[in-house]
Amino acid sequence: MASRQRREIEIEVFAQRDVIIGRLSTKEDRLSDTLNYELPHLLVLADASSTPLESPGEPALRSAFVHLNTPAIAFTIPRTPEPNLEERRQSRGFEYVEKEQHQVLVSLPPFKLEGYLHLPKGDDVERSLWALTPSFVPLTDVSVTFTPRLEVSWHREVVILNRRKAQIMLPS
Repeated sequence: MASRQRREIEIEVFAQRDVIIGRLSTKEDRLSDTLNYELPHLLVLADASSTPLESPGEPALRSAFVHLNTPAIAFTIPRTPEPNLEERRQSRGFEYVEKEQHQVLVSLPPFKLEGYLHLPKGDDVERSLWALTPSFVPLTDVSVTFTPRLEVSWHREVVILNRRKAQIMLPS
C-alpha cells in the first residue's frame, strides 16, 4: 500500500483553561483518526497561539510550535474542511459501517456540549458505548457552552470529543 501524503490542517484545541489554535501535520483524512491512531499521546502544532478561556480579550500568546499531551485535551475542532463521507469510503471503504445518530448531552467541565454521536446502526446504544475504544470521537451539529460564563457559547458542525474526560448522557 502506498504511503499517504502528509497535509497540514488548522485546528482549535480546548484544554481546561486555554484554547490553542495551530497547524497540525497529518496523513489521516479525519482529525479523530489522527488523535486516536497517528498521534495518540502528543500533538505538535506549528504557528500556534494560546488564549486563556477566562480572558478571551487578552492578546494571544504566540509560538512557533506547541507540544500538547493528548490526555489534557477536552475537545478539538477542525478548522480545515475534512473529506466528506463519500471520499473517505472510496479510500478506506472497508472501515465504514452504516451509522445512526443519537442526541447526546456531554458534561466536560468547564464545558457543556449538546450534539449527535454516531454509532453503528441497529446496535444497542449502551453496548456500543462500552465497545467504543477510541478516546477521541466526533460529535456533529454541536452547541458548546462555557459553563462559568453561560453567555459564552457557540455552534460547530464537528467537535472531536475526548470521551475519557467526559460524562455522556443520551436523553430519553
